[in-house]
Amino acid sequence: MVNKLRNSAHSFCFGLPFLVLSLIFPVSFAVAESDITLSLDAQEHYSDNFYRGETNEIEVYTTIIKPGITARAWTDRSSLLFAYSPTFNYYNDDSDTVDVSEDDFVGHELAFTAETTLFERLKLSLTDVLQKTREPGTYDELSQSARDREKYTINQLKPSLTYDFGEKLTAILAYQYEVYNYETSDNSYEHRGYFTLRYHLDDRNSLEVEEQYWTRKYPTNPDYDSSQVKLIFRRELSDFLKCEIGGGYHDREFESGAAGVRDFDGFVYRVALTGESDISRLFLGYRKNLNDVSKGTTYFEAHRATLDAEHALFEKLRCSLGGYYQENDYEATNREDEIWNGSVGIRYGILDWLSAGISYEYTDRDSNIAGEDYTESRVWGNLKFEYSTAARK
Repeated sequence: MVNKLRNSAHSFCFGLPFLVLSLIFPVSFAVAESDITLSLDAQEHYSDNFYRGETNEIEVYTTIIKPGITARAWTDRSSLLFAYSPTFNYYNDDSDTVDVSEDDFVGHELAFTAETTLFERLKLSLTDVLQKTREPGTYDELSQSARDREKYTINQLKPSLTYDFGEKLTAILAYQYEVYNYETSDNSYEHRGYFTLRYHLDDRNSLEVEEQYWTRKYPTNPDYDSSQVKLIFRRELSDFLKCEIGGGYHDREFESGAAGVRDFDGFVYRVALTGESDISRLFLGYRKNLNDVSKGTTYFEAHRATLDAEHALFEKLRCSLGGYYQENDYEATNREDEIWNGSVGIRYGILDWLSAGISYEYTDRDSNIAGEDYTESRVWGNLKFEYSTAARK
């Protein structure tokens, strides 16, 4: 019975976008502008500690072949996007203790987005995103240093309504249904509701109240209910720079009598500086919050500072610099972690439709619990082909 309900939920997530397509796109495709982009990304990765262990570090080489297709169509009132990329992952190692090639798999990335203006001030949006991967950070950014490489699938469906009351006030109502299916660990699903009220003080300043409520259910691990309310101030400092300062209160309650977890309530916040132009991109941020998804009962409060920058030195040469520092304070134990991460990369546009890049990343986690420390160096290069019908018109 449980499997039947789970399959029905999956069918709902995949089928709903196409069911509402006729509602979301009332205009014939024949009069819409469109674009189809084909891509092929060939990557080679090297990690000196693939399973992120404190001892018995295993070097792994990964070959990734990722073809993709993105189709877009739009009118003055509506837009539609469909993107799909299968990802072929092949692993190779020289270890005598494991055969990493047994982890070879085909991943999937699928995205569907539809948007339309129903009335002059009312906009309806729908997104459905599916990912199948082994990368730990995909299910929760704050947990991206997790050591295991278990295969799992995420499916996320999110409809939303946006209403403009006038030039000053905007209201957003949204719902999100999210399913996590793991190869061996405990699966889970989440229902989340959003309500946002945004007031535009003037052309450069806005004030926003954001409220969220969500519940996450597991078959055996402790379920929980969370509520969070935040007040956010945003300001455009210049044509390039924007800043954001937000803070609020987060309350999380686990099911009564659950072992290994502890209820949480406290202040959360986020400060960010962003910038984007034709030649540069910048994100500098600091945030505090709890991780949402846990394999087991490893919930923690995280303080995280992040830097992500990119700049075009010449017309075809772009450089990137990134990294983060994160402190994890685990709620139900005395474990504390410090994580340092830094990366640098360079990409060269060989032709309009062909580019090559190489990057290096280093991560160091220091924990007060024996066996949880690790360091990892990663190097990867790629060659990417991209063809757009719109660029050829």
